[in-house]
Amino acid sequence: MKSILVHIHRDEGQEARFQAALDVARFFEGHLTCLQVAPLETFASIDPYGVSHLMSETAEKVREFAASEQKAMEDRLKNEGASWDWHSHTGDPARLLGNHSWLADLVVVSSPGDDWKQRFDAPPTAADVVVRSRAPVLVMPDEARGFDCSGPVAVAWNGSPESCVALRLALPLLKKASGVHILTVDEDDGYDFPPTEASAYLSRHGIPSDLLDLSEGSAPISDTLINAAETRGATCIVMGAYGHSRFRENILGGVSRGMLQKARLPLLLAH
Repeated sequence: MKSILVHIHRDEGQEARFQAALDVARFFEGHLTCLQVAPLETFASIDPYGVSHLMSETAEKVREFAASEQKAMEDRLKNEGASWDWHSHTGDPARLLGNHSWLADLVVVSSPGDDWKQRFDAPPTAADVVVRSRAPVLVMPDEARGFDCSGPVAVAWNGSPESCVALRLALPLLKKASGVHILTVDEDDGYDFPPTEASAYLSRHGIPSDLLDLSEGSAPISDTLINAAETRGATCIVMGAYGHSRFRENILGGVSRGMLQKARLPLLLAH
């Protein structure tokens, strides 16, 4: 993972994703691209008739705020021991991160947590980026500080095309992991790749793994996977992200959505 793209925007999750992106860049001796995005709605005003227009005074304040944030972060980056560059834009964060992901090996964003927005036209940035990105997306909980690139990794597996893609894209991380646990929940999804195929694939790359068949029980699958990963001391969960709805608010399916909302561990997702 030599090219790391991180979302820069001063919010509660910025420190978590910034530290994680730095840790990955330093560990793999890679390059950090900081993408600062000022959302359009930050300085858009909606009149009673629903017509948007930019307010010049507010726009100027946003520009000043962005410039101040950039200077502070650049001063910090000079002492972080990683190569980096900076891009500033105004617009939709998910779209811009998706566009910049074409030549990235990893995109780092923040978890939406439990407060998933209840608007069909505005899914959380993390969910939207996962669907748009051409690179795997590392989703960091706000409370996290740093990312252990050599810790144990849990792989949520159901044999789907998405889980296959996630496994392949996670290879650089899995090769460095101190252990790889392939977690499956006993459900009939009709996919052709059993967990033994995932283990065999990893073995061809010199990566040992163990298989754990979990009982679904009465708990949601997302809870079962999260609990199993935490029990085994995983520092990250790798999984495919499954999209199924025509409504952008419900852009990801139930298990993916549940993982994004509930996971206290970093998630490495691929769509």
